[in-house]
Amino acid sequence: MPPNMPQQYCVQYGDRKLKKFTGVLLILFLLGCSNEDPLRQQGVIQLSDAFAADFDLVDHFGEKATDERFEGKPMLIYFGFASCPDVCPAALSTMSASLEAMGRDDDKIQALFITIDPERDTRKVLKAHLAFDERILGLTGTQENITASTKAMRLYTKRVPMPNSALGYTMDHQSQFYFVDARGDVQYALVDSMLPGDIARILKHLAN
Repeated sequence: MPPNMPQQYCVQYGDRKLKKFTGVLLILFLLGCSNEDPLRQQGVIQLSDAFAADFDLVDHFGEKATDERFEGKPMLIYFGFASCPDVCPAALSTMSASLEAMGRDDDKIQALFITIDPERDTRKVLKAHLAFDERILGLTGTQENITASTKAMRLYTKRVPMPNSALGYTMDHQSQFYFVDARGDVQYALVDSMLPGDIARILKHLAN
């Protein structure tokens, strides 16, 4: 502080120094955040080799869809069902928004929606359900093959009767995204409450 400076000016001078110092700290903080590993944020769960992306299904265009078909390209997988009233639509919206947030890198990820309700989710149903985003491919199949794929992913699903509903039943299940690398190994689960921008950062990081 300069000598013989009036007290009022001293306060103002000190405030300016404090603001400048705070601004420098903020810049350093933001720079640190930009370089932060996106996998270290809340909602990212690293999975063991007990989880496997093994499936033998058919896509909503009628083409055979096995896990081997997609090897060489990372996958973002969500298990749900078309008649789900709220959780699955919200998750699909997040998946779509995450791909959109990736910009030109969105083609580096294969997004898959695998039904857990093959009795109702035919190819035609899935195609209509996913018409809002052609980047998301729907997979269905026999009940036996769907069950095998959920067991391989260690995913909880349960058919719940609804005797007083025209639907007859609904499906209870875990709701999260699974990231599978280009080799076909399941690496991470991402909670469905994550923001699309955060998911996009993770996908870009893992796909590059």
